[in-house]
Parts: sequence; structure tokens; C-alpha cells
Amino acid sequence: MVPAIMAHAPEAHDPDDPPPCYSAVTASAGAEAPRGPRAKVEPMRRPRPRLILGLGIPILIVVLLLAVWAIDSASASGKVPRNVSLAGRDIGKLPEDRLATTVADVAEHYADAEVQVRTTDGTFKVKAADLGLKLDQEATVQAALDLDQEKPIPRRPLAWASSFLAEREAPLEFTVDAAKLEAGLASLSGNAASAEPSLVATADAITVVSGSNGRRVKADGVAEQLLRRARTGEEPIVIDAEITDREPAVSDAEAQALADKLTAATAPGLAVTAGERTATIPPATVRSWVGSKIVDGQMQVTVDADKVQPALAAALPPSGTKRDAKVSLVNGQVQITPSQDAVSCCAPDSPDRVLATLAAGQSAVELEPIADKAAFTTEDAQKLGIKEPVGTTTEWKGQAQVKSFTTYYPCCAARVTNIHRIADLIRGTVVKPGETFSVNGVVGRRTVEKGFVEAGAIANGEHVDEVGGGVSQFATTMFNAAFFAGLPFGEYQAHSEHFDRYPYGREATMGYEHPDLQWKNNTPYGILIDTSYTATSVTVTLWSTQYAYGEQTGQSTGRSGSCTTVSTQRTIHYVDGRTDTDTVRARYRDPGVTRC
Repeated sequence: MVPAIMAHAPEAHDPDDPPPCYSAVTASAGAEAPRGPRAKVEPMRRPRPRLILGLGIPILIVVLLLAVWAIDSASASGKVPRNVSLAGRDIGKLPEDRLATTVADVAEHYADAEVQVRTTDGTFKVKAADLGLKLDQEATVQAALDLDQEKPIPRRPLAWASSFLAEREAPLEFTVDAAKLEAGLASLSGNAASAEPSLVATADAITVVSGSNGRRVKADGVAEQLLRRARTGEEPIVIDAEITDREPAVSDAEAQALADKLTAATAPGLAVTAGERTATIPPATVRSWVGSKIVDGQMQVTVDADKVQPALAAALPPSGTKRDAKVSLVNGQVQITPSQDAVSCCAPDSPDRVLATLAAGQSAVELEPIADKAAFTTEDAQKLGIKEPVGTTTEWKGQAQVKSFTTYYPCCAARVTNIHRIADLIRGTVVKPGETFSVNGVVGRRTVEKGFVEAGAIANGEHVDEVGGGVSQFATTMFNAAFFAGLPFGEYQAHSEHFDRYPYGREATMGYEHPDLQWKNNTPYGILIDTSYTATSVTVTLWSTQYAYGEQTGQSTGRSGSCTTVSTQRTIHYVDGRTDTDTVRARYRDPGVTRC
């Protein structure tokens, strides 16, 4: 039996929906029809254009704004954000260096800004700087640069966007110097400082000048008000303060107790001891030194140092006269005249010692004397080792020269006066170890005032008369004494023509300031120069401890133009056995010529 085939009516559907889709099934004989309901496949919907535009455009605008903000922020790195002012000055987009200049100008302005201090006694006007108010320039610069950096990152674009619509104010950062604030309030007009009691001296006692109360502006809370009002930018800066009475730190009773103590201590005067000397300063004088000051709420005694020192010096005048030791020859023997120190009163700390004594209620003080010491002491003189003539024995003009040297001249010429005078001026000179002796350094220019007279001399090759003529004979005598004592020469110059009264090639002339005669003390001992003379001779003897002696061991001559040159060799013998050689030189012009 052939089964009946039933037709199914199509399912109803929403006319706006697309028709349902069915799968084609091939029927075959005997096939079993599928069971159960058929699965419905939903169709894919496409976005509407209006929806796309409605959502996309706002997002695009936000993205563009964020991009512009990022670019603008990057370009403004290290600068103030846009549309920012500081105390009425436009600082938007300023770099740090230009911002610092503007801030400095603002700081100068605020230093002179008026502050009105309102009190129950009235309103006082004062400059901000006088109350210690100061713009912190570094903090203000940084605050302006960081104006947007302190906001959370999500809010920064909004702050940036709002900067196009309204100007923003950068904060002012201030500090207050507490010490200047106290001083500034204390100086306000109408303030009356409290007067501390003070000590006053009379002839009979130390008395007290009473203190008195003061009235002043309190600093409590003023610093906080200054900072708060200044940051608002308002001018004048108005603050409120209280007035308070102020008592002296020291009472009259405390001052009187100290005055009574000082009166008792000074009643017998002040006994002063300085070294071995003592004196008593009268009570009235001691009391005239006394004063007082307030330190940390306590009254302290003071003394007037300008009065103390002269009074002490008058009571204990200097003793002795300062005198250097002196080495001299007396009857052919070396004699040391001892040095002497002068002693005076008193050491620079004397006023401090007097003050400590009086403050302790005592009436005796020990002071340090001042020793004005001699520059060259007895011990210094002894260490020089000056004890004997030094040099060697030689011969000149048929006379033995025993550890000294003598030259000769005719009696009574004017030049002899000059020879004797320069010998007197140099006699007793001590040349210490390492020092260089200079005839011109000791004698200076030869003048009539010094006792020299006109006599023959050589100047520029010509024989002339001049004050001091003839002293070259003394120079030659000293030159030879130093030569045979083995001493090295500094500046020296031989005469331009030879005179028989001088050793050939071994002599020296003088002028001022040049030529000079110099020799150096290269020994470890001092050298005392002794001079003597007769009517026909002058002698130079060098006293020391024998260290070396010289002898002439050769002489040669040569020619230089119209002059004869002379080289004289010296061998120096030292006490330790060493020897050394050197040469002294002279140049003599030929007769009839004035220069070589």
C-alpha cells in the first residue's frame, strides 16, 4: 500500500523578516522523514550609517583634542602653561629664565609692599620687608612651572582646554623671618620699650636707676596672617595684632642687690698686683669703671676698658728702659753690655680680670705685666763668639800686619779728617752670621752735617775736590782686612789709577751710592769691626772666632785698551783644613788718559 503524502502549509513569518531558508531534501523511497522542529537561522544585520556618524564624530573630536593637547604640552616643556598670570603679570608660556626675572621683580615689589598692622591702639603702617616677609623666588618659579603637573593626568587635558577660556593665577610663595618680625613689630610707632634698671657709680656707692614697663605689639599669630594675606595678592596686606604690656627682665630689687654687693667690694679700693709691683686704686676710681648690661634676662656687671687701662698704667708706671746688648772693646778686651727689658702694666686682658674680680665681690686682682724685650739680648751677644782678632800675619810698607791691616798717609791733610771720621762711624759695627756689611749702608752719603769736609777725590777720571774725599783709603784698609780674614766680597771697585799708598791690585775706592765696598760674613760667628787711627795711619781689625784666613798666592797683569788689568789670586785656609781660591781684580788707566 502506497503511503499517503501529506502536504504541509508554509509557516507564517513577519513580512519585514527575510523568508526562511529551508534545506532541500531529496526524498527517496523508504526514507524516514526528519523528526522534530527545524532550526531557524538568524540573518546578519548591517550597522546603520546614522549610528556610525553619531558615535564616530565625538570620538574623533576627543582624539584630535588629546593629540593637540599632547603636542602643545610637549612644546611647552620647561615653560609656564598658557594663559597664566602672577601678581597681575602675564607669565604664560615664559621659559624658566624669563620667569625668574619676572619673579625677581615681583619680589622687589613685595619688599616695599605696605602692611597695615591693626591694634587696639591704632593701625600702624610698615614695609613688608621690615616685618621679615619675603617672596620665596625659587619656590614661586617652581610652582608656576608645575601649575598643571600637580593635577591627576586625566584632568590635565581639561585644565589645558579651560586655559583657553579663562586666565589662571600662579601661586605666590612667601617666607617670614621670625627675628625680623620681632624687631619690626618692636619698632612700630607707638611702641614703648621697657627700660631695664642700670647701675650708676657715685663717689660713695654703686646706685640703681629704676626700670620701667614697656608696651609693644605681640608677634603671636602675625607670621601666619602675613603669609596667608600675602598669598592672596591683596594690597595693602592687613593683619590684626594685640598690644601687651612688658615688664623689665630684671627687677629693681635684683639690681639693688647687685649694687650693694659692688659697693661693699669696692669700699677698700682695688689692690692690683703685676709681677713684683703692687698698687691700690682708690674706690671712687674703681666705681667710675662700673656699668651694667642685661644678658638673657640677667643683669651683668661691665667695666669700661678705655678707663681701666690708663688708670692701671698710671698706678703702675713702666719700670726700666729697654736696651739691646752691646759688644764693644774696652782696653783691648771684648766686653758685653747686658741687655735690659722694660716692664709695663698691663696685659690686654687686664679689664677682663678686673671685671671678673668685681663681679665676684672681691677687691684684689693679679695682672700680667708686659715685658718690652730687647731685640738683641745678652744671650744673643754671647752666642756670637766674638773673642779675638781674626785673619793672618802679612807685611805692608815694611810693617807686620798681624790679624789686622794698616795703611799710611801724610799728616794733617783735609782727607785725613775724612778718614778719621768714617773710621769713627764704622767702629763697633757688629756683622752677624750671614749678613753682608756695606760701607755705604752704615755711613750713608758723606755730608758736612756728618762731619766730613772737602778733600781731593777722583770723579770720571778727573781729580776734584768733594765732601768726603779721601775715604777710599779707609775702604782700601778694610778691603785688605777682609781679604786676609778670608771673607768673600760683594760689590767693590779699585781706583782707576794706582797710588803707592795702596797695595797694587788689592784695593777699593768709594762713591755714593756706587761704588760701594761690601763683604759677607760667611762664618758661624759674629764679626766686630774695630777701627783706630793716628795722625799718619788708619787700622781695621776684625774681631770674631778664627774661622779662616786668606793669603795672596798669585798675581798677573794684562792689557785692556789703555788700561792695565790686575788679577790677584787668594787662597783661603779654613780651620778644618779645607782650602779654596778666588780672585780680586783691578784696572788702572795709563798716565794721561781719563778712561780705558
